[in-house]
Amino acid sequence: MLKNPICALSVTLVFRVAINEWFKLPKLGKEYFMNLMKAGLVYDKYKGFKVDSNSDLMAISSILKKALGEDFEFVPKCFICNSLIECYSCAYYLICNVKNLTPNCLCDNCINDENVFTIYSKTLMKKMS
Repeated sequence: MLKNPICALSVTLVFRVAINEWFKLPKLGKEYFMNLMKAGLVYDKYKGFKVDSNSDLMAISSILKKALGEDFEFVPKCFICNSLIECYSCAYYLICNVKNLTPNCLCDNCINDENVFTIYSKTLMKKMS
């Protein structure tokens, strides 16, 4: 039996950022900034940064982890209800190519709705107008 056992608790912060939404970063330095731009991170002097369909999410996450020492996870929003989607719980997770995330993902609640096709169609028409 151990006397005075030492408990080590390791906490890893993961920053979850929605795809196609602006977010702020601290100044990272010219090299990191240039690498992020090459990887497709979008920058606006006033709004900050965002990832879009042309962004290499894996490369951007890796660069940010090196620059800040924190994990970044880019997550899609549900096309219908705009809730953040937990990719790991998605039925298509194993066959989805994270590099090609689409803005047309559906959350579990919406995809399991019996009227999902009708709701999706109405949402699409609304977003197109």
